[in-house]
Amino acid sequence: MPTWEEIQEARLSDVLELQKVHKRLLAAKEQGIDPDPADAEVARSVAATGLGGIDRVNARDDY
Repeated sequence: MPTWEEIQEARLSDVLELQKVHKRLLAAKEQGIDPDPADAEVARSVAATGLGGIDRVNARDDY
C-alpha cells in the first residue's frame, strides 16, 4: 500500500504534467499554429471528465 507521501508525489506529478500540456497548448494558440495532437488529446480527455471547467483557485478544500 502506498504511503500518503507517495500518493501526494504521484498526484503532484500528474498536476505538473497537465500544467505543462496547458502551457504548450497556450503557446501554440498564441503562435497561431496547430497544437501537438497528443496535447490536444490530453485536453479532450480532461474536458470529458467534467473536471476541465473547475477553477481550482476557487475550489473549497473542506470536503
